[in-house]
Amino acid sequence: MEDIKFLISKWEQILQKFENNNGKVHPIEIGKKATMQEIEAKEKELGYQLPPSFKYILHNVGKSLSFYYSFSKDTMIPSEFKEIFSGEINWNIDFLQNLNRLADELIEDGEDYGRILRGKLEFSHAGNGDIYAFDMSVDSDEKPVIYWEHEVDTVTYIADSFIDYLFRITELRCIGSEKWQFEYFLSDKGLDTTSPVAVKWKQWVESFSETTLEDVKNNMEQLVAFVIYRKKLDEKTIDLFQKFNRNELFQYLLEEIHKKEAFNDQKIICEIIGRVLGIHAETWVTSLWEAKQDNMDTRLRSYLTSMCTSMDKGLTLVFNFLEQESGKKITGYEALSHLGDFHSRDVISWMENHVKFPVTKGWDELFVRSNFSWDDLEKWTSLEEKHEATAIHALEIYVQEKVANNKYPYLISGLPSKSEFIDFLVKLRAKQVLKKRILPIENVIQNINIFY
Repeated sequence: MEDIKFLISKWEQILQKFENNNGKVHPIEIGKKATMQEIEAKEKELGYQLPPSFKYILHNVGKSLSFYYSFSKDTMIPSEFKEIFSGEINWNIDFLQNLNRLADELIEDGEDYGRILRGKLEFSHAGNGDIYAFDMSVDSDEKPVIYWEHEVDTVTYIADSFIDYLFRITELRCIGSEKWQFEYFLSDKGLDTTSPVAVKWKQWVESFSETTLEDVKNNMEQLVAFVIYRKKLDEKTIDLFQKFNRNELFQYLLEEIHKKEAFNDQKIICEIIGRVLGIHAETWVTSLWEAKQDNMDTRLRSYLTSMCTSMDKGLTLVFNFLEQESGKKITGYEALSHLGDFHSRDVISWMENHVKFPVTKGWDELFVRSNFSWDDLEKWTSLEEKHEATAIHALEIYVQEKVANNKYPYLISGLPSKSEFIDFLVKLRAKQVLKKRILPIENVIQNINIFY
């Protein structure tokens, strides 16, 4: 019983640690203790004698127990442990299941899938549907704990017994129940709490604290790491970056972008370069067009071009690229991903010769992001059907984003009086045959006040 008290005390300490660092915590919930009569009835129902350590805990602690924690979004977990985001322990006598029955159901169609579950007794499951079970086929009183991955139908050895499992998982600070969270610490003998990687993990968990902007604001490298980790760059953080030497910041960001392989990591670094350094990075951005850069996604190159070069120069580069690379078969989403950050009406002029159905596949959003004016609306609704449809769905997006208080849209330039705008929309609606175009126009009419 002293061992159990020790474990519960450790669990409370772990949860308190995460709560102190703004993690999400569901405290320990312990059910009523199981009577021996309940345990014997359950054994008869299952057709198995429960392992002694599990039976002892059901009888002396509770027939159910659960708790959970997750890191706060501002906790910078080391990259080598990036898959570990939460932790938990749970069991419930009511969830015990003789997996022979499940195995029979799974292999009814003649396949071998699920056959490995024979002789196993489920006592818990992971959030992704994988199973924790006792291997009842082992010839000993205590039964090993195993983990079954339902997608690949494989079994992984976890611990020698239930009490051994509790001690091992607790030693690893109750890491999450899905295999991708605990596989860092697996060996042929199950969870290894003494390996170098396990020692490093335990040391980090003991010393970690939630990272805040205040903690890193005076250290350039830490501030960059903080922004990359959170994938968020706001005005306050931009102001902090402005305090550092631009050349030093630029060189450091270039080093970091070449280290990163993930698109999202490269994207946030490009955003720092674009929003903080801007024209200061023009020479480098121009060089990306002059020599093939295998490690730079072309969408990111276009974003940097929109932020770090003159509008005319940048648009010319991207227009030429899109037309040459796509053979003039440019999709809406492709155009949006390369031109959406320019926010230029020149893009609308370019779109006139390239837009095509379906216009709702990026073309309508690009029309909005290119700061369309009243003149553009009048012109596009008088052109071909694809242009008119683009303008209609662009108005629909504009209303949706305005209602949602998004950063865009802007104020449409050149709007006539409210009554004239309504007359325009009523006439536009009368021209439509398709309901999917009539309804957006009606929605714009109903929300006409947001334009003024």
